[in-house]
Order: sequence, then structure tokens, then C-alpha cells
Amino acid sequence: MFLVFAAEGLCIRVLKAFIAIFTGLKYLRYILLFCLPLASKAQQYPFWTQYRSNQFMMNPAVAGTRQILDARLSYRNQWTGFEGAPVTMGASFHAKVYKNKLGAGCFVFQDKIGPFTTLTSALALAYKIKFDDVALSFGANGSYNMQRANVGFMTYQNTQDNVINNIASTQKSNVFNAAAGLLLYNDRFHVGFSINNLMGSTFKYDKKSTAKVGEIKTVSHYCFSVGYNYAANPAFVWENNVMAVLVPGIPILLDYYLRLHIKAGLFVGAGIRFGTAVVGQVGWTIKEYQVSYSYDYATNNLRGPTGGSHEIKLVYFHSQSHLKHHGVSKEFLKQKFQYIY
Repeated sequence: MFLVFAAEGLCIRVLKAFIAIFTGLKYLRYILLFCLPLASKAQQYPFWTQYRSNQFMMNPAVAGTRQILDARLSYRNQWTGFEGAPVTMGASFHAKVYKNKLGAGCFVFQDKIGPFTTLTSALALAYKIKFDDVALSFGANGSYNMQRANVGFMTYQNTQDNVINNIASTQKSNVFNAAAGLLLYNDRFHVGFSINNLMGSTFKYDKKSTAKVGEIKTVSHYCFSVGYNYAANPAFVWENNVMAVLVPGIPILLDYYLRLHIKAGLFVGAGIRFGTAVVGQVGWTIKEYQVSYSYDYATNNLRGPTGGSHEIKLVYFHSQSHLKHHGVSKEFLKQKFQYIY
């Protein structure tokens, strides 16, 4: 029991500390003014505004930690009106297996940015250590990544550039990669950490060439997330989430997000990506289905050239609560909420 109270207390303290730091640093927005443009140049792993809903793609330890099974479709159109801006589509599925001791799942996404289109498919497995009122999940995934280059979208002055010629002659490359993560959670809070692009694999457009031309190296992405759900009235649940993403060579990406779930149906949310954008979201849960939409409004220099970013998500989940005629089937000793939060 001490572990449970200590974990929940730590989660709340960390969340409050993040909020205090973010609101207290008057000049943070100037420091991070170019965070999003720089991140997009180095963006090799897609970013989601609704990251809490897409956490399985970012942390394999999430597999099997929510419902009996969980399936999601998502579409993100970033910086509409900006030529070559990222467009990302994804699908994921994961479920509880082996008496809830394991979680297993898979996902696939296509991320298109500028002349490059990357298709990633992955299989994930997670092992859970269960305590009375909290669980600790360890997860890993292996992924197959195929990248295509459309040189027709490239503008270059030197037609004898070996890198461009190398890419143009091959036009596609594939690599294997991996991710690992852990998640301490129950229905009221979570603390997670994960590393994506763990292997740092390199796309080589001409594997026979001895010269290092036409190579694009992936870099590791370090993700930390913490969240806490609060409800003075069971009909109104406040979901708080903070995420930090660190990619070597670019500024840290920091997000705070707040959603209000009303009577387990309608939910509305707002968030801030410090120095780059503010976010609004609305969604609806009907029995075992959920649909949500979010919009990003840029607060940096991109707010002029772009029309913002749009993201849509469709969810199907099969919950133990729907197998019972009354109430929610509890997995944790002091469970209050369903895992959809």
C-alpha cells in the first residue's frame, strides 16, 4: 500500500512541479519559439496532438494496460496550407493476454513530410507486474520501416550531387528498429518513459556503395509522460497530462493537456505546446466507441503561413465493464475510473 500512495503522491507532485515551472518561466515561449520548426526538420518519429490517446505508438509498455482490447485509427494533417507539411495516418491494436499478465499489440503508420514517405509497422509485447492498487508494465517492440523518396519534390542546384543521384536511382530504403518503455499506472494516474528509434538505424539508399551517400540516420526519441485523473463528482472527470519529448540536437518539446470527461460521454479539452501552439479538442464516447477531433493553432511564426493542424481519431474498445450488468469490473483495489481515460 505504501508503494501506491507514494506513487500517486509522486505523480501529483511531478505534475504540479511541471505546471509551476511552465507558468513561472515568463520567457519560456521565447526560448522555445523555434522548437516546432526545428523539431519538424529532425522529426523522424511522428508526433500526435492527442498523444495520450496514441500513447501505445509512443510507448510499447501501454500494450494491454487499458481495456480487454483497444483498436484505434488516426489521421493528422499538420500545418495545412504549408507545402510539404507532415501528414500522418495510423492504426493500432492491442489487448490483454495470458490472464492479464501480458499485453500484445501491433500498429502501422504512414508519415509523409516533404519528399519523404515513411511506412512503419511494429509488433509489441509487454509484461505486467501487478500489485493491489497499481501495476508496472515493461514493454518492447520491433519495427520494420520503409522509406520512399520522391525526388520530384526536391529542388537542388548541383545536378551532380552524389547524395541526390544516389537517392534518385534507388528511391526507397528499409531498416529494422525497436522501442522500449515502462509504465507505472492505475486508473487514476500514470508515469511513463520510453525510447523510440532505439537502434538508431540508418536508411541507406544504395547499400552496394562504399561511399556514405544517400544515408539518413534515425536518432533516438526519449519520451516522458505523467498524468493524473481527478473527480470530486463522478460525473465530471478531469484528466491532466504532461509530456516531454527529447530528441538530440533540438530543443525539448513540452506539452500540458487538460480534458474534462462529462458523464462518460462528451469530453472537451485544451492544451498548450509551450512556445509553439495552443490546442482544442472535442470528442464523444458512445458505449464502446469514441470519436475525437483536435485543432492546433500555431503561436509562433508559422501562424501566418499555415491554417493550423487537424487531427481525427476513431476508437473501439472492449471493456470488462460491458461484461458486467452492474458497475465497472475493478482491476485495482481503489479503482474509480474506466481505462478510456
